[in-house]
Amino acid sequence: MRISGILIGLAIGATLIVTTSARADSAKQAFAKGDKLLAKADFEGSLAAYADAVRADRQNRDYQRQHAMVRQIIRLRKEVGAEQDTQRWSYMARALHSFYVNQRLYSAALDIDTKIHAKLASASSARMLGETMLAMNKDAEAAEMLAALAADKATASTEALRGMALAKLGKTGRAKQVADQIDLPANAGPRTLYNVARLNAAVGNDTKALDLLSRSFASMRPSGLAGFKAHATNCPEFAQLVGTAGFAKAMNVKSKVAESGCSSGRSCAGCPMRGDCSKDEGK
Repeated sequence: MRISGILIGLAIGATLIVTTSARADSAKQAFAKGDKLLAKADFEGSLAAYADAVRADRQNRDYQRQHAMVRQIIRLRKEVGAEQDTQRWSYMARALHSFYVNQRLYSAALDIDTKIHAKLASASSARMLGETMLAMNKDAEAAEMLAALAADKATASTEALRGMALAKLGKTGRAKQVADQIDLPANAGPRTLYNVARLNAAVGNDTKALDLLSRSFASMRPSGLAGFKAHATNCPEFAQLVGTAGFAKAMNVKSKVAESGCSSGRSCAGCPMRGDCSKDEGK
């Protein structure tokens, strides 16, 4: 009887292991399906797939966060069109922008960014729209939009983006003039430093570009650093610098600032505002 009991216990244990493993595999497959659907901007489909992943593995915090995030984005997409309060509308629209860009849903980002800039016509809205246009290789449109920005609203960041657009259009001479004329504020934030670094790299000012890139990384919050370093590695403006000792040195720069007080989670990945909560706006 004792031996039979042991054998039964072992059999039950093996069954539980197999069941747990099967559930983990099912959860991974469901989550991967959610990612694929989200990449196609199928928000409802991805939400259903992420829900399946959560049900299959209720201990996985990443599954829970992604499911909650997509559910929130779906809600915002429905509410933003009807919102009448400008400040609240701006918050919701910026949240959508950040999510779209973080997920590389650039067509969706272009749509909301165009609406934001049409309503606000600010340096911040021009910067967001310009970055999205450049990411989609809409260089002529970016150059035209940024050139039309009122002189009193233009910033080092918007001018850097305009210069990058000109460089991508083959107008290197004009792009270099823009780079040379940028008056970088003493308190320039990491995003501004990064964009000006990109422009200087695009026009061949390698030493200045690498110095600005290092300064950008050093002044960036820890939670955003990995994302910007990954972007720099694949950024066309830095392409000729990747592989050099100077670029490798910049990639090793660590953040010298404290994390934002709002970062209560492991990272900013679960926050739809993570791309735009910085005080770097407009500098």
